[in-house]
Amino acid sequence: MKTTVNSRAIWRALTTVNSPLPIHIDADTLLACLLLRNTQRQWRPHVRAFFREVQAEVMMDMVIEGTISFEELSQAIRFWDVEEDIENVRWVREMTPRQNG
Repeated sequence: MKTTVNSRAIWRALTTVNSPLPIHIDADTLLACLLLRNTQRQWRPHVRAFFREVQAEVMMDMVIEGTISFEELSQAIRFWDVEEDIENVRWVREMTPRQNG
């Protein structure tokens, strides 16, 4: 399958996300879900696994690459109803710039 995702880090995330799940997600779909361009509920376990299992270093690499921002990760956490007590969720929240107002 041809992909349009240029992120190297998302490929590292995919092996972790897909490993425990019976249906695998591809890089394009995972990124679309994180960016809320794909909101099909069938992918919720994959997005939750991304925040629960993927190392923070991989998420940081995705931000550094310009693939996604902390704000977009934070919006994905909110939309996909990811548990707030997960270490990576707390880290993303800390790294997300605060809105003035």
